[in-house]
Amino acid sequence: MSIKKKAIKGFSWTVFEGVFSQGAIFIVGIILARLLTPEDFGVVGIITAIITVTNSVVEAGFGSALIRKVDATEKDYNTVFYTNIITAVLLYLLLWAVANNIAAFFNTPILTNLIKVSGTILVINGLVIIQRTILTKQLDFKKLGIFAVVSSLLAGSIAIAMAYRDYGVWSLIAFSVLRPFLNSIMLWLSSNWKPKLEFSKNSFKELFNFGYKLLITNLVNTAYKNVYYFVIGKYFSPTSLGFYTRADQFQTPFSTNITFAIRRISFPILSNYQNDKKNLKIKFIQFIRFSMFLNFIIMLAIAAIAKPLILITIGEKWETSIFYLQLLCIPGMLYPLQILHLNLLLIKGYSNLNLKLEIIKKVILIPIILITVNFGIDYMIYGLIFFSILEYFINSFYTKKIIDYNLKDQFKDFLPFFLISVLTFISMLGVTFTAINLFLMISVQLIIGITVFILANELLKHNEYLTVRNKLLSLLKKYYQ
Repeated sequence: MSIKKKAIKGFSWTVFEGVFSQGAIFIVGIILARLLTPEDFGVVGIITAIITVTNSVVEAGFGSALIRKVDATEKDYNTVFYTNIITAVLLYLLLWAVANNIAAFFNTPILTNLIKVSGTILVINGLVIIQRTILTKQLDFKKLGIFAVVSSLLAGSIAIAMAYRDYGVWSLIAFSVLRPFLNSIMLWLSSNWKPKLEFSKNSFKELFNFGYKLLITNLVNTAYKNVYYFVIGKYFSPTSLGFYTRADQFQTPFSTNITFAIRRISFPILSNYQNDKKNLKIKFIQFIRFSMFLNFIIMLAIAAIAKPLILITIGEKWETSIFYLQLLCIPGMLYPLQILHLNLLLIKGYSNLNLKLEIIKKVILIPIILITVNFGIDYMIYGLIFFSILEYFINSFYTKKIIDYNLKDQFKDFLPFFLISVLTFISMLGVTFTAINLFLMISVQLIIGITVFILANELLKHNEYLTVRNKLLSLLKKYYQ
């Protein structure tokens, strides 16, 4: 099978995972939001941020190092496996030890027990990094997709049942722990790889030399992505954080999963061309254009329907989240761009440069947060928008040096997608100013948006649109035959 066919197949299964797994998470989140309070979601938002940051240490960049290493050996896999397990257990014990201090810092006593239970996620994820890495190297995203969907549905069902039985915030914790636990069981049962009792210092040194820079980079980047959870949780109420987290959780499944899909597929494929500058540039541009084609329209469509979407799905008690969601869709638009440019540095082996860039950017972010936090959450998000634009320019600077792909060419490539998406957004947003039923409002918005988007793309006929259109038409043809 050709690289292109593998990429399309891999993307299809990654989209399957994103739609159905994240769709299940999204629906579970909606049901739980109706049963629980903004304060419950705010408390779990703090825990999620803590676990996400510490979990980036567990992976330690070894997964990416193994994917990049074309001739990875059994000894490499075993070395990484035991390194991950030891790291995960130590971090879990550390979280257990400081749980009381974290609870005191946020003035939320219930955090102590919640952190001790949620911390098991670190050990669970540490057990399956090798299985995931092997499937990713093989571009076998079918298994990853199916396991993610099944685990999300099962964990979600249990969490909803717990919420109905008044377990409150513990139903959210159960969902966050059970989902990776069930996924890990399926990965272990389906994998042919099993660990052996061997550990190589040479393998550790080689992989760590690449991975430790990526570890620090991921740690800094993950801390940055969650810093608003920490700051809002500390300086505002858990209820305010709950409004922010729900807004973020409406846009994150889309921006993150498009980025995750593009990153998961692009990294192993682009790694094959790391020494072929001409083809590396061609493939990189294809990934850039395709990710922008998808992400621009999805993010702006979500921003346009934010009002009826939130009021219909989770109710009027979450109305504050509407404006937060519309604002957060702007940095969400640029997220795939950020990751692809950083991926290019890693593929070329510049993990040290990647680390330097991340540190520089986060040093710039600190004063933005310190200034905007004094004016409220709205202004903090304005600062985040400004920073995301600045971050794009910084990330793309070295792309010109590596593959001769400058900012002017990049703008030229994704400007048509941006203009079509803005036109679609304006046509959809206008409906929200009419005094009609919310269900009718969102229905009209979607009809107008889809019509404008298709007509504009049919007029311009970009390759990305034609590829998606033809793929959908062939699937429909097969279905009706």
